[in-house]
Amino acid sequence: MSEQEHKDQLTVRLIRETDLDDVEEMVNDFVKGHPAEKHPRPRSALRAAYFGNAPVASLVVATRKGRVIGMGQWTLIYDMFWGIYGANAEWLYVRPEYRGHGVAVAILAEICARVRHAGGEFLRGGGDDEVERLYERVAIGRLTHECNVS
Repeated sequence: MSEQEHKDQLTVRLIRETDLDDVEEMVNDFVKGHPAEKHPRPRSALRAAYFGNAPVASLVVATRKGRVIGMGQWTLIYDMFWGIYGANAEWLYVRPEYRGHGVAVAILAEICARVRHAGGEFLRGGGDDEVERLYERVAIGRLTHECNVS
């Protein structure tokens, strides 16, 4: 593989603090049309969530040609019914111009590998109709009534 081909290759890795500008930019696009669109999202909270004394989740980013083009978050969980560890996958996002090229699948594959390395045996996630085809290819699901209480 030539050096140029290597630079063009899709890479999925853990977030670095130097990625925070790109993550903020993607979140700002992701949130468009959501009730939280105008809600402030301080950089300090974003940094603390992934790099603080008690990180709340892991975030992986997809890069191509040195640019962050997608992301996905995961958090280790325990299912007491089955007695096994797994993870919640959330905030899967790919920049619009890179969609349809396997970036989301690569992000999910990296999350699965990291969850497996952490002792997890399943991945749980959700989303809207835009990701339904992806989930139908790789997931077992059922209708639920999830609510957020605040």
